[in-house]
Amino acid sequence: MRHLSLTRRRLLGAAAISAGLILCTALPATASRGARPAFRLPAPTGPHPIGSVPLHLVDPSRTDPWMAPARPRELMIQLWYPIAHAAGPPVPWLTPAEAGPVGRDLAETVSGVQRDLPGLAEVRTHAHAGAPVATRRGGWPVVLFSPGFGAERNSSAALVEELASRGHVVVTVDHTHDPLAVEFPGGRVEPNTITALVAQIQDPAQFDAFAAKMVAVRSADLRFVLDRLAVLDSGGNPDAQRRRLPAGTCGSLQLSRIGVLGHSLGGATVAQVMHDDRRIRAGLNLDGALYGVDAAAGLDRPFLLFAAGDTDRGNTPGWGAFADHLRGWHRELRMPAARHLSFHDSVLMVPALAALPGAQVTDAYGTIDGPRVAAVARAYVGAFFDLHLRGIGSTLLDAPSARYPEIGFVA
Repeated sequence: MRHLSLTRRRLLGAAAISAGLILCTALPATASRGARPAFRLPAPTGPHPIGSVPLHLVDPSRTDPWMAPARPRELMIQLWYPIAHAAGPPVPWLTPAEAGPVGRDLAETVSGVQRDLPGLAEVRTHAHAGAPVATRRGGWPVVLFSPGFGAERNSSAALVEELASRGHVVVTVDHTHDPLAVEFPGGRVEPNTITALVAQIQDPAQFDAFAAKMVAVRSADLRFVLDRLAVLDSGGNPDAQRRRLPAGTCGSLQLSRIGVLGHSLGGATVAQVMHDDRRIRAGLNLDGALYGVDAAAGLDRPFLLFAAGDTDRGNTPGWGAFADHLRGWHRELRMPAARHLSFHDSVLMVPALAALPGAQVTDAYGTIDGPRVAAVARAYVGAFFDLHLRGIGSTLLDAPSARYPEIGFVA
């Protein structure tokens, strides 16, 4: 986008959530009572209704690298899982405290001017809050989700809900002080603190080192989450407040079948954590430059590189070297008419964003209709994790499909 700094562009890709994170989080959050939802998530297509619950995790073994004075690293995560019967209210996409900063940032991304976007706090997911987990012998395969820089844990809920409805437990992670705003129990909101640090970097080598640090912190976050999931599956309660867990949580996770999905910097995190942790069986990078990864080391486990149309080996750090050193099952797909933010749920509100004064949406979202982008991405992301975590094959991953002409096979 025209207002992004060079370093921000390099971190997020050719188009991304705006550079105005600190300004956004300094403004008061606003909730538009009675407003209509800014967009609607498409209904998941899998056979299972889904439930969801947030957890507050504290890692006493690590200090938060983005805060002073030092304090333990804290995370908010969200579990999305199959349920037997719909019960409980729908889970909001964002809390009101998170919706205000996110809306202003999205407006600045496409128009260059911060504006409140009504209706974001009213967006609801299809997940039922705290509903009992459906029983499955041996548990459900697990997928971790790491969002892009500046994005919240539920920023790709259309994909997450689809995976849960197909028979996965999906765990979305807020990498604290990286998202615009993270609301913790009791109403405490932790803002983004990293953007101000990025803005101070002028030297490309320093920038690459800083991006590598971000990815390393995120990888450590995901490894800690996996440790806490083992506690959860064995009957413990890792939530810092010991809040009540959904019935059926104990024994619900198949921790021998773990995948990781990430968008943008989350995609780099996927590659890094697979290098760092053998517990992870398969990984999928949605349009993320490969900062922090030893690309030449390669990976021996299944990996899918899924690019937007303006991402290629020539303009995306680490992409080509990483792809060339994959030794396990791998594919490289591209959606030519998509752009970097096509994998973010805000693609579903492009008509509203395009109506803002001075808006230019194609650089960020491309030219594909939002619901169609979601349908295409769901098909391929779902096919990948169904194959490598559930053993369900699909011809979608073998060759181009007439059903999805938007997708090209690079390798």
